[in-house]
Amino acid sequence: MAETRSKWVEAGGEFQIPFMLAARRVLQGEPIRCPKCGKANLRFYFHAMKPALGQGTLWVWCPACQTKTHLPRITPKNVPQTDPFGHLSLEEFAELELDKRESFQDRLNRLWDEGVLVPKQNA
Repeated sequence: MAETRSKWVEAGGEFQIPFMLAARRVLQGEPIRCPKCGKANLRFYFHAMKPALGQGTLWVWCPACQTKTHLPRITPKNVPQTDPFGHLSLEEFAELELDKRESFQDRLNRLWDEGVLVPKQNA
């Protein structure tokens, strides 16, 4: 099976800092418009790489302009979202990230569209 080329672009240049700041704010439960295009609210996913410490990585992306960023090694106080991959070992999660059938970012965006990653109400 051929690997599809990713359409997602990493937030860089003048958009790197605004995306990083917005990434921190999405975990507070407030809708944040994309700092690059302003056309959509940012979507997010947090995975606890070290569940005992609550530490993990946060992925944030805009479904409109397909700009993304991630913040590794963060410890949020509250994650207003259920992790569908929380049961996976680090090795299994790494395999998921590297799956050539569907890019990890495409998978996250699809899961958001399907309602799997949508933030919990009153989290």
